[in-house]
Amino acid sequence: MSLDDDIKLSVVAVACTLILATVPENLIHVQLDFASRYSPLLVLAFYMFLKDDEKNNILPWYLLMIYATAGVLILKVINSLTSGTM
Repeated sequence: MSLDDDIKLSVVAVACTLILATVPENLIHVQLDFASRYSPLLVLAFYMFLKDDEKNNILPWYLLMIYATAGVLILKVINSLTSGTM
């Protein structure tokens, strides 16, 4: 993997983290716990720990970050709708 791929993945992680920091508080009016709010950065940390310079494909890591972000938001919306706090 090149440094360029690491930077691209870091930008995606920061963008997903910013989405998780702003959307739930401003649109859903709920607070996220630490693991939910920083889940894209945790995925990035796992990538940095587990990457192999010759054989690693970066696309699954992009998808994991995006799906984790979407999953946290969807679950929080469902939870707030069922509890009636939205």
